[in-house]
Amino acid sequence: MNGAWPALRETDRDLALALLFTPRRNRDLLADRMNLARECETAIRVASEPMLAAIRLQWWVEAIETGRHEQVPLAQRLCERIKAGEVTAAILVNQIALWQDRFATAPEDAGSCWAGCFAMLVPDHTGCASTIARSLFTEAAPLEVAHLRELDRPDTRWLWMLGRLAIHRQKRPSAGDDPMLVWRMLVWWLLDWRIRRG
Repeated sequence: MNGAWPALRETDRDLALALLFTPRRNRDLLADRMNLARECETAIRVASEPMLAAIRLQWWVEAIETGRHEQVPLAQRLCERIKAGEVTAAILVNQIALWQDRFATAPEDAGSCWAGCFAMLVPDHTGCASTIARSLFTEAAPLEVAHLRELDRPDTRWLWMLGRLAIHRQKRPSAGDDPMLVWRMLVWWLLDWRIRRG
């Protein structure tokens, strides 16, 4: 299934770059889960009325539950992933529910949706995943490098990298569109690798 990572790069370069640090076997599924999260976030931010956002989110739920993708590339890829056993429809519907529930609780709170999404993606490290998401998508408590130690494994290195990005943004608030970001990420990874090797 091609197209997952390039599609994420088009909508969120920082998330896409972080996924380059995860094993290839996990990358496309993670990219499509992030693409679905971006779709949900866009549904809420772009809609002129809450009802339109609710309709758009419900379309995603129905597309996933019925397998009727209507030639929408992301929906098509997600339906193929469900058929291949890579993910269940219930997991994806629960992910969408994070954004659906936001209408009833706090429509402006993007951080809670992303925190829940990251926790779903890394169920063994929900606390750390939630903290990193809140640091990236809201004004949250400062994040320290020490918080990231438990994520120093190949399958969670993408989240470790997003944690480093959150720390970088805390130190340099104007670093939102950093043209050197990919190089910074490589330096962070290499420095951490050297520290691990002792």
